[in-house]
Amino acid sequence: MVQLARTDLTASFPPFLLPGVVLQVWRNPDLLRMGLAFSITAMTILFAHEMGHYVACRLYRLPCTLPYFLPVPINFGTFGAFIKIKAPISSKRQLFDVGIAGPIAGFVTLIPFLLYGIAHSHPAALRAAPSLTAAAGEILLPGRCLAIELATWLFHGRLAEGMVLNLHPVAYGAWLGLLATAINLLPLGQLDGGHILYAVTGRLQRRLAFPLWLVLGVMGLYWRGWLLWCVIVLLIGLYHPPVYDESTPLDPKRRALAWLAFLMFVLSFMPVPIAAIPVF
Repeated sequence: MVQLARTDLTASFPPFLLPGVVLQVWRNPDLLRMGLAFSITAMTILFAHEMGHYVACRLYRLPCTLPYFLPVPINFGTFGAFIKIKAPISSKRQLFDVGIAGPIAGFVTLIPFLLYGIAHSHPAALRAAPSLTAAAGEILLPGRCLAIELATWLFHGRLAEGMVLNLHPVAYGAWLGLLATAINLLPLGQLDGGHILYAVTGRLQRRLAFPLWLVLGVMGLYWRGWLLWCVIVLLIGLYHPPVYDESTPLDPKRRALAWLAFLMFVLSFMPVPIAAIPVF
């Protein structure tokens, strides 16, 4: 049993959507309010991300579906969302525009949620146990990234030693949006970051793909979830498929936007997205 104590209310739940968990949440207005604040925030950010892709496709008259959400009865309740593009993409410029539109839309949407959530979060003391045998339980700490660190510094200054930020549910939703942004911007395969890398570098992407994949594998030493993403990237394809027009380069404005995508990745990437900390 994992104790979730990162909001104003402490409750013990298994990480599965069991009938007992559902009943307990619906009978507790505080838990229900917290869950709605988190889920509405997270779903809005994911929806904005996919609608960015959708609008870019429609501008190019590419047939595509509306966003599909992937609900799951574990952990955060979703594996994200996606759209299905039903026609081949003809040029690197078209690929770039469709690929980058999602991360930009999602990142712009999450910023006000992040600022509101961090502003309404509170610093709290964390009494970490020296070992699992000495611990009374454990809490799940969300990972830190530059965007969260900057927002924390803006509203709360530098936290003292042994203090952590007790995240507001809206901040949790923004955290999940940042994690989704970072994963999508990984410069691998047919993730958004892979689309952008291929659009910028062309066939050079095939030479960069394996070293970048190895770097992600090394990150798996810090968080095993990155190893899962190594497998996912292999399943969807490590090398980006070619587009019809590989000869037309990106214009300076799109190359500048590629640097913006890199900045969003740096701001949102979390080496350890979530960690279990033993506490007294």
